[in-house]
Amino acid sequence: MLACLIQWGKPSLWTRIDFFSGAYLLMRILPFLRSMLSRAKVPVSSQQQRERWGSTAAPGWVNWALALTIADLAVFLDYGHWHLAPSLERPSAQAFGLLLSLAIVVWLRWTERYLGKAFADKDPRPILMRSGPFRRVRHPYYAGAMMQKIAVALLFASAVGWLLVVPWWVLILRQIRLEEAHLHKLFGHEYEAYARQTARLAPGIY
Repeated sequence: MLACLIQWGKPSLWTRIDFFSGAYLLMRILPFLRSMLSRAKVPVSSQQQRERWGSTAAPGWVNWALALTIADLAVFLDYGHWHLAPSLERPSAQAFGLLLSLAIVVWLRWTERYLGKAFADKDPRPILMRSGPFRRVRHPYYAGAMMQKIAVALLFASAVGWLLVVPWWVLILRQIRLEEAHLHKLFGHEYEAYARQTARLAPGIY
């Protein structure tokens, strides 16, 4: 991301590492470093990793997500070099995108704490989590990930970012459908009862 923003071959290399892009990069790198350290302390089996990342329910999911993550670099190229839709670059909208990103980081961190509890045992079969963000929403992590794509499009004033919202949302909604079928197989009537009491992504909406 940083490499895409640097103004290579120009007198001022850091003009696009402004308040908005710099704050976003900082928000992204700190959780990444923390997760790397926590993984080093707590070994996780490959089967648990597949279950946690949704690969058991949808084996090709991670590859598609990786491809779209690479495509996301075009958002930073747009902000740093292309400026495909300069009219989108409005400080008020970018500030809202930054605040939304911060809220999502907090939300995802909260969700990860409860996901960690669901996979605390060595058994690859997770615990059906019903507390914390899972009390009202069955897929809080995916809800945050979907909103994060909107926040990035706003923050970086990127037409590419808005275009990438569509494939990301399609992929995540497909993943939710496959994971729910998988969780139904794992937990049976227990999951059915939980599903009746909660929303998939947004209470009162979906």
